[in-house]
Amino acid sequence: MIEETKYFVSEPKVNYLPKSEEKRVTKKMGFNGLEPKKWASLSKNVWNDLSSPRNKYQLEHGAVFPVKIAERLIMMYSNEGDAVLDPFLGIGTTIIAAQNLRRHAIGIELNPRFHKIAETWIAENKVLFLKGFHFKAVNDDCRNLRKYIRPNKIQVTVTSPPYADFIRKSVEDRNTIHKKSVIKELNKSTVKPYSDDDKDFGNLPYKKFLDEIKVVLKANYDVTRNGGYSAWVVKDYRDTKNKIPYIPFHSDLAKVGEETGFMFHDLIIWDQTGQRRLVLLGYPSIFYTNQNCSFIVVFRKV
Repeated sequence: MIEETKYFVSEPKVNYLPKSEEKRVTKKMGFNGLEPKKWASLSKNVWNDLSSPRNKYQLEHGAVFPVKIAERLIMMYSNEGDAVLDPFLGIGTTIIAAQNLRRHAIGIELNPRFHKIAETWIAENKVLFLKGFHFKAVNDDCRNLRKYIRPNKIQVTVTSPPYADFIRKSVEDRNTIHKKSVIKELNKSTVKPYSDDDKDFGNLPYKKFLDEIKVVLKANYDVTRNGGYSAWVVKDYRDTKNKIPYIPFHSDLAKVGEETGFMFHDLIIWDQTGQRRLVLLGYPSIFYTNQNCSFIVVFRKV
């Protein structure tokens, strides 16, 4: 057995905004209510400080992103009182983040069980007593989102779609190839299909999935304000069983978004190396890297 070597990389402690730059900018707030120093501190494009333990609601879902990710994106791309959307709401993470930051929010979730969990969590989080703010979880197909949101209403979308039928393939791998592997035991992987519904994006082959994502992105574009943003948390994938070494989901998504009218505005890397042990892939004949990061594809309506 090869002895594992640990490498530690830390960021130097420096001011995000140099003194010379501080003098150049004014103290007025940005469109999102942020002062220059806070604006600069949020502008890193590699994030490795956002993981947190899952609560009882998050444990009910096979794949969730931390509330902190939604909060950071909402802070970056909206201001208090703006409207936030999540077309793949899941258990309600984006609405919880919007509540915490005094934004209105609506989310759409196809799975009745996840929708019920979302309603419960949102109601419990309302201890904040935000008078005049509206939070709505809709149990429907997100292709129908125009039924619930008027055009040019949403300032920022924060979402993470199902990854086509990748999750079903991963479940199959866990039950066969990786039955006793580090992936399952040390990385605490608990992936599971969302549902057996034919309308569920998590049951679609990849090409059909991209076609249907385009339908959602077009509707998303229509309900987004001019100058508004749409941020999608996604992960690339390998399908080595079918001799496809790499599926660049994040770049495919960016192309689809541009076809609907959005501008591909930014790309953020969510580094998850600290939460996942490295596993031996392709050994000893083909070398693959571990996919221990996700991407946040950011679109803008201009």
